[in-house]
Amino acid sequence: MKPILPLAALLVLLGAGSNCYAGEVSADGMSEETATNDAKSKVPEGKTITDSSCQEIAHLVDPKFRCTVTFE
Repeated sequence: MKPILPLAALLVLLGAGSNCYAGEVSADGMSEETATNDAKSKVPEGKTITDSSCQEIAHLVDPKFRCTVTFE
């Protein structure tokens, strides 16, 4: 087990210093387009959007959507 400990510590240090941060932000809106645009506006500057998805979250009189944008 002792030979594995230095390797594990090295991997943690390399990961901590990496700028490869992936994340996601969500926004709600009355349309998928509005919610997606709101979520995109929350993506940090310089990050690349890799995916987006929406789901309907309310069915009452007017539909409401929650859209999530994934970035790295």
